[in-house]
Amino acid sequence: MRRALPLTLITAVSALFFIGALNTRAEEKGNPAPSITSVSISNQTVELSLSLNRPFDWRKMKFVSIKTFQNDPPWFPPTRHQLTFGHNDPGMFEWFQWDFIELGKFEITGEYSLRASTFGGRPIIGIFNPATNLLNFDGLDYVPSMQTPEVTVKTSGDMVNWQSIDLSDQVPREFTWGEPITVRFSLEDARQGFYMAEITNN
Repeated sequence: MRRALPLTLITAVSALFFIGALNTRAEEKGNPAPSITSVSISNQTVELSLSLNRPFDWRKMKFVSIKTFQNDPPWFPPTRHQLTFGHNDPGMFEWFQWDFIELGKFEITGEYSLRASTFGGRPIIGIFNPATNLLNFDGLDYVPSMQTPEVTVKTSGDMVNWQSIDLSDQVPREFTWGEPITVRFSLEDARQGFYMAEITNN
């Protein structure tokens, strides 16, 4: 049965994380600082939900279509279209569709809008809606994902001496932009009473 951590532990975690996030806020003005959104214990496992609050940057995103498409051969798992903007060459976009990649040029026309054109000359407008967390591009909706920054969780009994917890493969390599990530670790690995999460910018 799921139960919340004691209030003192939640308060300690939140306060420490806020202090650690001040530098991030100073470097990325106008963007909210990372935060711990929830802490819980279930079956001797601690679960932290972390809102990374990364800034929106076309060049660091990979957009994956919600719609799936039949693969070739058909018994292969279905595929999704993928978009990247300026990953390998500034001003160029790469559009993976089924088994080929279409290239073209793009320019940012607003914080959440861009104008693209394929090498065949076809113009395409891309509009990202932060309310729905979706990019509409050529009539398809895409979900934005980013590489997860380095996440470290530490434990302490006196809030002076901290020991890192082995997260192994608990941190996802990528996450959906705008949504929190969840990391889990055993209570046996965290023998003390306080936890701190650190995020390294990339």
